[in-house]
Amino acid sequence: MTDMEHKPNGWNLPINQMTEEEWIDYFECRKKYDIKLSDKERKAISDEAYKYLHNKEKFVEISKKNPLVPGLAIAAKACHGLKKIKDCNLSWAKEVYPDEF
Repeated sequence: MTDMEHKPNGWNLPINQMTEEEWIDYFECRKKYDIKLSDKERKAISDEAYKYLHNKEKFVEISKKNPLVPGLAIAAKACHGLKKIKDCNLSWAKEVYPDEF
């Protein structure tokens, strides 16, 4: 079965409505961004992001490489929808909530 046949729970809620093209993009983002990282890799990303505390856009861009904490990911999905978190690393959240992302 394809990713499109396994849309996450809540895919049909108004906050998560997407066109077929947007769903394709969403699943491409999952392949691109959902990378399981070691503690050492996460620390290196955090250290790099820290250098950009004065530049919010750059700080966020780098920080998004680290997996979102599962509770934060599920809350963001509920409050903002899947489109708003599509370019985040959801690897950890997918382990805890396998049907949600």
